[in-house]
Amino acid sequence: MMTTRTTARRLAAVTGVCALAALLPATTAGARTAPPSGTERVSVTAEGAQADDGSSGAAISADGRYVAFDSDASDLVPGDTNGRSDVFVKDLRTGAVERVNVASDGTQANSWSSTPSLSADGRYVAFASDAANLVPGDTNADTDIFVHDRRTGRTESVTLDGRPPQGRQGNQMPVISANGRYVAFASSREDLVPGDTNGAQDIFVRDRRTGTVTRVSVSVTGGEQAAGPSASPVISYDGRKVGFISKASNLPPKSAQAARQEAEQRRPHSYPFFPHDLDTGRTSVASLSSAGEPVGAWNASLSPDGRYAIFSSQYGEVVPGHPTGRPDLFVRDLVKGTTEQMSRTHDGKQPLTGSSGLGVLSADNRRLYFQSSSPDLVPGDTNGAQDIFVRDLRTGTVERVSVATDGTQAQGYSSSASTDATGRLVAFDSDAADLVPGDTNGVTDVFVRRVGPQARGHGHSAALPIHLEGATMYQ
Repeated sequence: MMTTRTTARRLAAVTGVCALAALLPATTAGARTAPPSGTERVSVTAEGAQADDGSSGAAISADGRYVAFDSDASDLVPGDTNGRSDVFVKDLRTGAVERVNVASDGTQANSWSSTPSLSADGRYVAFASDAANLVPGDTNADTDIFVHDRRTGRTESVTLDGRPPQGRQGNQMPVISANGRYVAFASSREDLVPGDTNGAQDIFVRDRRTGTVTRVSVSVTGGEQAAGPSASPVISYDGRKVGFISKASNLPPKSAQAARQEAEQRRPHSYPFFPHDLDTGRTSVASLSSAGEPVGAWNASLSPDGRYAIFSSQYGEVVPGHPTGRPDLFVRDLVKGTTEQMSRTHDGKQPLTGSSGLGVLSADNRRLYFQSSSPDLVPGDTNGAQDIFVRDLRTGTVERVSVATDGTQAQGYSSSASTDATGRLVAFDSDAADLVPGDTNGVTDVFVRRVGPQARGHGHSAALPIHLEGATMYQ
């Protein structure tokens, strides 16, 4: 059992590309030759034996073949003797399991690793680790960001560049672009870019091809550095747009700073969501009220094409008629400047209770997965627990997907959805013991479910005023 583990959990990186690189060969023989057709447990050995400790942080590749997760288990692969949380990748086609938080020579990490993010084809895995033996010269005794190439076996650091002194950096929350070139992360390091004098955690992007680092947590006007900490980076599939949450009061336009500061005073610990365009250098505010004022948000993400911002907020001003104090899920069209509430009941009404968040969109902007504790999004939700739902933005259908293959609801808590490019395959974490037969380990596991005609669930339609456009629909 693990002795030290980070509690940070990132949003599943949404990587939606349709042209994918060659698939990796299997490293371990498995029993499966086809992707799952219902609900299956991912955090098992290549032979199908259940893990001896908890697993979470599910992230699925855009091609739907690989699921990455971190786990305290010591029996998922042979030779796991470090007693720490590790990062694994499961091949859904072959059943093979691979530990990826290793040095280039295969040496296992000497401390914890977590929060994986996958490139579109599953070749590159970004993760955070406190280990000091994954690359040569790691002497800062702090968390760093790494990328492991599953094709070559090479592990590299994104945050170490050999410049002494390295100092305490607090690097965390990595997300990788679809092609594996760009990695966004949060860091308190002050020498990654010139002029970093704010003494706060910022959001950076490293171009792995050129080696350049760009700070993206800058103001809307003039690139002024943030006067406060920023966190929770997310990235579009091409790496052009990076979103983040920030406490800094100077990031919104000056005309909106007073409203933003007033909002923080009314509801502390909830801060606006800012997408940054690396091509233009422009930072914008995505979490806005119906009057155009910045509002607090959390659990934010970007659509794969960077057009839509998905965020949770308890502000009553986000859309007309939304009650203050209940966290709901919203999607903002960054092109049209419109915001719509997504966490509505199966008949289009406001939920009476519960909260919703952690939304992720498929590559065609059609299917929105999210977690919610609201019991009235679909009929028959009586488990009293948080579930995973999907809303079809073309038809308005709402379906609960954290269910067993036969549709039985989970008797436990489910969270952290991640979807492939088509939106037909979803991975998530759950501590429920009734999603698959033989789940007797008593810990959180990672599951995957195929959504569509082959899978049974609880689906219901509502005629909602949804107007997301601009993408080819998958059939």
